[in-house]
Amino acid sequence: MILLADSNVFIKLWRGTKEEKDAIKSIMIRNEVLACGVVRAELFQGAQSEKSQRDVAETLSLYGTRNLKDSEWDKLGHQLRKYRASGFTVPFTDATIAAIGIINDIPIWANDKHFEMMKSVFPQLKVYRTEDLI
Repeated sequence: MILLADSNVFIKLWRGTKEEKDAIKSIMIRNEVLACGVVRAELFQGAQSEKSQRDVAETLSLYGTRNLKDSEWDKLGHQLRKYRASGFTVPFTDATIAAIGIINDIPIWANDKHFEMMKSVFPQLKVYRTEDLI
């Protein structure tokens, strides 16, 4: 299965417990994992040393990317408006990841509450938590 991973998946890969790391590695071996530009940027932003920057680059080199095309940014804007109209404020990064997933029919692999909130507005959004994929 193709999965578009949120940054929290990679962070747990690096900083999680041994059990979390093992579970994530197992999922990554069995699936095609992608990272979008905003996830890549978040991960580089959080890398606090040159070694961490190299580790991020090395890890991300193993995974494909999927981003919004120029013509799809307006769709993201409409989705953000619908979230707000539904009473939700979601981080721009998470909304971007969700839009890529919806537009390309790719499930999102994330471990935070924002994606479940977004799914209540856009039921076609497919979201898996790590424990769903084990």
